Amino acid sequence: MLCYPYFRDTHSQIAILVCNNLALQICKLPTNLTRQECKLETSLRKRVSHHASNLSQACGVKLIANYSKNRVRTQPRIRTRDLPLPRPLALTTRPANI
Repeated sequence: MLCYPYFRDTHSQIAILVCNNLALQICKLPTNLTRQECKLETSLRKRVSHHASNLSQACGVKLIANYSKNRVRTQPRIRTRDLPLPRPLALTTRPANI
């Protein structure tokens, strides 16, 4: 802060010190806002990256589960006493209502 010893009036000195302090705060304000903005952008980037990673993992797990399920469905089954063939779908003899 600047100090002017040639001012004899105390109120004038206080006013000048307050103005200098205010000017200093105004100069620092854009820097502080820029820092906050950078922090928010970094935080957002981290969250987006984290969610993208989780989504990728979830899709991979789902893909493997679907592949395994479809593979079991398409593989031929061996009929044994304990594992009979699946029952056929019931056929209806009623005409369809059109």
